[in-house]
Amino acid sequence: MKEKIVHILKETVSINSFSATEKENKVPEYLYDYMKNMEYFAENPNLFGNFEIENDYLDRKVAYGLVRGKSNKTVVLMNHYDVVGIDDYGSIKDYAFDIEKLPEKIKEISINSEALEDLNSGEWIFGRGAADMKGGLAIQLAYLEKYSEMKEKEGNILFISVPDEESYSAGMRGAVKLLSVLKDKFNLEYSFLIDCEPNFKINGKHVVSLGTAGKCMPVILVQGQKSHICRCFDGLNPIGVLGEIFSRTELSLEFSDELDGEVTVPPTWNYFKDMKVEYDVSIPIRACGYFSVISFYTSPDEILEKLRKISSDSFEAYVDKMKKIYREYKCKNMYSSEREIDFKPIVLSFEELMNIASEKDKEGFSAFYKKLYDEISEKVVKNEINYPQATIQIMDAVLNFTGISYPVTVLGFAPPYYPALNSRKISGKGHIIDECYNLIRDYSHDKFNYDLTYENYTVGLSDCSYCAVDKVFDYNSFSLNTPMWGKLYSIDFENIERLNIPSIIFGPWGKDYHQATERVNKESLTVIVPELIEEITNYIFK
Repeated sequence: MKEKIVHILKETVSINSFSATEKENKVPEYLYDYMKNMEYFAENPNLFGNFEIENDYLDRKVAYGLVRGKSNKTVVLMNHYDVVGIDDYGSIKDYAFDIEKLPEKIKEISINSEALEDLNSGEWIFGRGAADMKGGLAIQLAYLEKYSEMKEKEGNILFISVPDEESYSAGMRGAVKLLSVLKDKFNLEYSFLIDCEPNFKINGKHVVSLGTAGKCMPVILVQGQKSHICRCFDGLNPIGVLGEIFSRTELSLEFSDELDGEVTVPPTWNYFKDMKVEYDVSIPIRACGYFSVISFYTSPDEILEKLRKISSDSFEAYVDKMKKIYREYKCKNMYSSEREIDFKPIVLSFEELMNIASEKDKEGFSAFYKKLYDEISEKVVKNEINYPQATIQIMDAVLNFTGISYPVTVLGFAPPYYPALNSRKISGKGHIIDECYNLIRDYSHDKFNYDLTYENYTVGLSDCSYCAVDKVFDYNSFSLNTPMWGKLYSIDFENIERLNIPSIIFGPWGKDYHQATERVNKESLTVIVPELIEEITNYIFK
C-alpha cells in the first residue's frame, strides 16, 4: 500500500490540473486507465468510468469506480482532482508538480523555518496538490484496489473523484446525479462518506471535521437619482446608500452563527463599485457590490430578510444625513432653493423585480430574459466575466427593462452557494458520525499515538455541502433570487435530500495548502489514514 499510494501521488501531482480549466480533464483520463488495469474492473467494466457533468462548459467528468459486496451498504470515498495555480512558486514553478525534484529546488526560494525543518526531516512530500488533495485521492484509489482484491467483501466501496472543488464545485454538484443513478441501478444504501481533504492540527491534535460551513454571496444593486454634481442635493448618490449598507454588514457579528464555541467569521465584501462607465460631471445612477456570508445554520432566505431591513434602514440613514446637511447648507447659501429632499426606501428581491418586469410585458420579457441569459452565459463560458459579475449584469438589465426610474435597492445571490451541513443533524443517521469518530479516535491513539479531535464545521468549505441536507429551506425562493440559476448553474437540492449521506472530512496531515510549501506527511499518508479508512469501512459493514 505504501508504495502504491506514493506512486499514485507522484503521477497525479505531475498532472497540472488547474481548477476551472480544460487541463482538469487529464486526471479522469489517468484514473480511467488506472482502474481499467485493475483485475476487478477488467471483469466488471460496467462498474467504473467517467461520468460526464451535464451542461459543463469544459466537458469535465467525474471519475468513479464501484466495488460490489454482499450487502447494499455503501461507503463513498470522495476526493477532488483540481488544484490552484502555481504563481507562488516564482522562479521554480516548473518544478511545482515534481515531488522528486521539488525538495532540492525549493531551497532556492525563501521558505519559513517550519517548512525548512520539515523539508530537512525527509518526512514530508512537497508539491502542488500533494496535500490538497491528491494525497487523499491516492489513499482512496489505493484502498479501492486493495478492497477489490479481497475475497470477502461485506459491502460496497464507491470511489468518486471530482473536478472544480477550488472554484464553483461543478464536479460535486454534477456528481449528485451520478450518485442518484448508481443508487437506483444497484440498489445502493449510502451509509457513509469520507471526503479525504487534508487534516490540520489544533493544540497538537489532528482535526476531523464532522460538518462543513455554508457560504452564500448576496449581491446588492442600488439605483439612486442622477444629478449634476453642482446640484447634488437634487439627486441621490447610490454610492452613499451602498456605503451605509457596507458599514452595517462588513465584519458584522449579526451574521455570525455559533455552535459549541465555534463561530463563523463575520461577512466581508469582495466587491464594491459604482456602475458608471463614462466620465461626466454627474453623480452615478447605480452602484453595486457583493460580499460573502459564512453560516452554520442561517439559511439564504433568513439572510435575505436581514438584508432587506438593513438596506431599508441604510437608505433612510443616508437620506436623513442628506436632509440634515441640506438644512445647514440652505442656512448658509442665499441662493439655495426651497425644495425638500424626499426619497422613500424601496427594497426589492430579484424575484420581485422579475415579477414587475413580467407584469409590464409578459411575453416580451420572457423573450428578453432568455436572450439576456444566453448572452451572459456565453461571456461566462468564454471566461470574459465570472458568476458574480454576470449576476450584476443580469440584475442591471432587468432593472432597465422595468423602466423603474425612482431610487431602489435590489437584492439577489451570486454563485457559488454552499449549503451548511452538520452530519450529526441528519435525521436518523447522525449517530453513525459519533460512532465512527470515537472508533478512529481511540484506534489512532492506541496504535499510532496519533491524537484526534473534532470540529462541528470546517469553515474552509467543502464538497460535503452537496451530500446531504440537515435543514430544509425554501429552495425555490433561493433559485428565484439567483439570477444565474438555470443551465449554467444549479443545485439538485431534491436529490441531495434523497441521498442524505452522512460524511466526515478527514485525510492525511497536510500543511500550507495553496502555498509553495504545500506538503503532506508521509506516515499519515501511507500508513495512518489508510488504516483509519479501513477501520471505518469495516465498522460500517459489520
